[in-house]
Amino acid sequence: MINTSDFIPDFTDEDLTSRHQKDFFYYYNKIKADRQIPSRSDINPADIVKILPHLILIEKSRGKFTVRLMGTKCASVLGERTGKSLNSIDGSTEEIDRLTWSSDNKRPYFHKSLLDKISKKHVKSSAIVMPLSENNNDVNMFVAVHHFY
Repeated sequence: MINTSDFIPDFTDEDLTSRHQKDFFYYYNKIKADRQIPSRSDINPADIVKILPHLILIEKSRGKFTVRLMGTKCASVLGERTGKSLNSIDGSTEEIDRLTWSSDNKRPYFHKSLLDKISKKHVKSSAIVMPLSENNNDVNMFVAVHHFY
C-alpha cells in the first residue's frame, strides 16, 4: 500500500525541492510534446548533464523493476543498485507500489521521505518519478530525479 503522507500524484513545479528536479520536469514535458508519455530514446543525456548524478533509470519488465542506471549522487547516498531488482531489495515494497501506480495510471508522481529504511534518518529525500514508454501507452521505464537534503 502506498504511504499517502509522502506520495504526491498531483504536483506542480512549485512542489519540487531542487533546481535539477524542476529542470527535468520542464525537459520531460518538452520531449513528450503532445504524446502522453515520452520514450527513453527521446532523452538525450547531453541535454541533461547536470541532472545525471541525481538520476535513476528503472526498467519495468514482467512485473519486476530493475535499476538500469544510477547517478553518482544517488549511488553515494543510497548505495549502488545498478543491475539490481527492486523486488529483491528489502524495504522496497512502497517504492514498487508507487512505480506500479505510475505504470497503471501512466502518470508521474512526486515523493518525499526520510531515509530511515537505510539508517539515514537525518537525511530527507524527494524524487520526481516520470514514466517512459516505447509505444506511448505501455510504461516500460521510469526516470527518477532525486534530491537529498
